[in-house]
Amino acid sequence: MSNRMLRADGEIAKALSTIISTKLRDPRLSSLITVTKVKTSPDFRYSKVGVSPLSDSEEERKQTVKLLQKSSGFIKKELADMLDMPHVPELRFELDEGAAYSEKINKILENLDIPEVEDEEDDF
Repeated sequence: MSNRMLRADGEIAKALSTIISTKLRDPRLSSLITVTKVKTSPDFRYSKVGVSPLSDSEEERKQTVKLLQKSSGFIKKELADMLDMPHVPELRFELDEGAAYSEKINKILENLDIPEVEDEEDDF
């Protein structure tokens, strides 16, 4: 991937984080939504946006992605105001399961009952 695309993806992700956290006022959205990745097509027409809402409920997480997709017109307009790009891409929001999966693994690891190993001194 070219540096140009990496920079564009980074700028889009940063702007989307700002827009979602400060400009969207839908009470149905979870309080914390993290933009985890952005992958823009080489012609700047489409961007896949990975998001990770802070919620334990799978249904709430899916609902958040649906609400973001419904708000994509507003988000795209705000994105156009924030970025100087030849084309503002169409946004396709996707649920990023990576953070939820990591949290699940951490909880499992915390609940493991592993006995402590006693240090044995070797006498020579």
